Amino acid sequence: MMRALSHLRALGAELARDGGFTLIEISIAIGLLGTVLAMAFGALISFQNAIGKSDTRSQSNDQARLAVLQIDRQVRSGNVLYNPAAEGANAGTNPDGTAIPTGFAMRIYTQSNAVERCVQWRLLNTYDLQKRAWSPSWGTDGQVSGWRTVAQNIVNLTSSPPFALDTNANYGGANSRLVKVDLISNVRASNGSNVEIQSSVEARNTEYFASNSGLCSPIPTP
Repeated sequence: MMRALSHLRALGAELARDGGFTLIEISIAIGLLGTVLAMAFGALISFQNAIGKSDTRSQSNDQARLAVLQIDRQVRSGNVLYNPAAEGANAGTNPDGTAIPTGFAMRIYTQSNAVERCVQWRLLNTYDLQKRAWSPSWGTDGQVSGWRTVAQNIVNLTSSPPFALDTNANYGGANSRLVKVDLISNVRASNGSNVEIQSSVEARNTEYFASNSGLCSPIPTP
């Protein structure tokens, strides 16, 4: 680019001395100017694309991280973890009527903020992560919230479910007290790569897993 500008200046000086412009000189000047402008626009477009991708990645990271923080807080105060591998049918269906896949829904009994309640999450094929909650005695007190979207653009495939129990014997085996959360986010798939946030969260007290597994049953109609 500097060389092109130098040529333009030299040509301008030459034209000034001659006191006129020939068709060839004008054509050369226009060609050089076009080259300079093309290089400048190319650099500007590249810079804008880089900014766009960085912004998309930042937004994707925020979406997934905020969702994980909510789940982390409630699971850590949980007493009963229900296996996500068997939870899909308990969380309704996708908007198109298809079943929610294995590992795409999770339910816990929690005492977060000193309030006993059951909380359920589901990831729909519209890429919306939703949550609802109900009182353990909802059948009599009627305290059941509707589904609320807590994060969008969560793009996990069925091969990478967002929820799973770690059934390692060190964590309780089938009665595990450790839940693995893996959220993959992408705000604009055409302008950025996926962002993956992983977390392993241990409930503070799961000794009631077997004896109180009915605390969040029956489940309200999704």
